[in-house]
Amino acid sequence: MVKVNKKNKFKNKTFEFLTIFSLTFGIVVGSGIYLKNSSNDGVLKAAGNNPWVAMAVWLFVGVFACMMMFSFIEASTAAKKDDHNTMATMGAQFLGRRFGTVFSIFYIVIYLPVLTIIGALFTVNALFGAIDTFLIWTKDTTLNALWGQETRITVELLIGVVVLVSFQFLNSKYFTTGKWIQIIFTILKFVPLLMVLFGGFGLAIFGKVDSSSFDMVDAQPFKVNQLFACLIPILFAFDGFVDSVAAQKDIEHKSVVAPAMLAGIISVSVFYLLVTVAIFVSADDGNILEMFNKYGKVGPRLGLAFNVIIVTTLLATINAYTTLYPKVLQASVEEGYIYNKNFGEKIKYGTACWVSAMITNITLVIFVALSLGLTWKTGEPDYFLVTYYSADTGILYVFIIYALIMGGVLHNRKTKKVDVKPFKNTYWIQVITLSVLIIMDVWMLYVSIIDDGFVAFASSKDASDLVIPILFIGFGALMGGTYWLNEYLITKNNKIKNVK
Repeated sequence: MVKVNKKNKFKNKTFEFLTIFSLTFGIVVGSGIYLKNSSNDGVLKAAGNNPWVAMAVWLFVGVFACMMMFSFIEASTAAKKDDHNTMATMGAQFLGRRFGTVFSIFYIVIYLPVLTIIGALFTVNALFGAIDTFLIWTKDTTLNALWGQETRITVELLIGVVVLVSFQFLNSKYFTTGKWIQIIFTILKFVPLLMVLFGGFGLAIFGKVDSSSFDMVDAQPFKVNQLFACLIPILFAFDGFVDSVAAQKDIEHKSVVAPAMLAGIISVSVFYLLVTVAIFVSADDGNILEMFNKYGKVGPRLGLAFNVIIVTTLLATINAYTTLYPKVLQASVEEGYIYNKNFGEKIKYGTACWVSAMITNITLVIFVALSLGLTWKTGEPDYFLVTYYSADTGILYVFIIYALIMGGVLHNRKTKKVDVKPFKNTYWIQVITLSVLIIMDVWMLYVSIIDDGFVAFASSKDASDLVIPILFIGFGALMGGTYWLNEYLITKNNKIKNVK
């Protein structure tokens, strides 16, 4: 429960407003903005190298996220005191227990391991990329030239594994320490974003930019598919915006929840848009990690310092998900969505930590092996390839889950099966939002799997075009197989109990 001063209602409401606002802002603003603006395959490329298309989609997603909030705030009011308020819980409440199981399996077996691995590998990838850029600008050489390609990859992977396992161990044994690390890194993560904001515009103002993204030298003719291709990485950057609804049960003055969440997501949208413009005016390729190298002689050193700060803040992502993952696993078992021999009994946090670590580390080995297998013969092996595209694949499933829950919330308006506190005069807003989301989901699936997947592969014969389609089908098969096994074990366990 959020502790507030009962003597002053205005101060209490203000405090609770700021609590929800900061939580919403803090959850969303994270590694996504870096990951999807850190290479030539980022947001700008998806938009056909047209910055105006990219900015329009950033703005649209910000507004659309605000509209989606109404459904999830309404859904969260169904939770009673001390109830869990996860996507799986909402799925079970509004769609049925089996949906809760499917959603739990997705997050436990697929999405949370993916997010954790992204944190570990992208941290190392960004660090060594920054060192490489620094060496190119100052010594006209690279780590590959100094160490050899195989040695470099081995060192990067070893460091990534050590960092990941260290956080897994830390959060399984010293939970309080992990919380303090999260608080410190959450504050620190705004430093590089502010550097981008002021540094990007500074480059343009002081004439350090030879060409910007707005010159549109490599811009492609506009196509509708660009909008939907651009949606995927931007939606990933916004992912997590509905997670703050879980804090509603701890708020005394419920009237502040909706405006605080909306204010939070609006602030995120404005902030992201400003950061995106700053990147585009200072870099012709939309690469956030190399924008400071243009500051004359001091540029490479400033760029290296900037990237080291980014890498430090990315550690917060690893810390957050190695803390969150076991809790989601615990909640799913306690709610009865995931099989447990002693049905309904709690599992220890330490046990959940080791199970989640095992799933994550096995997934890491598979992703790295697939990535190197696909890219080794090209002469430019990339161990991060499958992990990078797994984020885009995962977000497709995430927004399908969002659409299903929103549909369940709307259906509940008629059935009244679940006791909620609906927002007045928002029914048609929710209907329109759900309709648009369904169209977005269908078109994103078409663009990612058919157009940019199988069709692109047919003409290019490039195996990397099939990464997202294969991942999407593979994730679906894995969920289906795990769901069948889970239901079989639950049914078998119930029969044994009935016999006894």
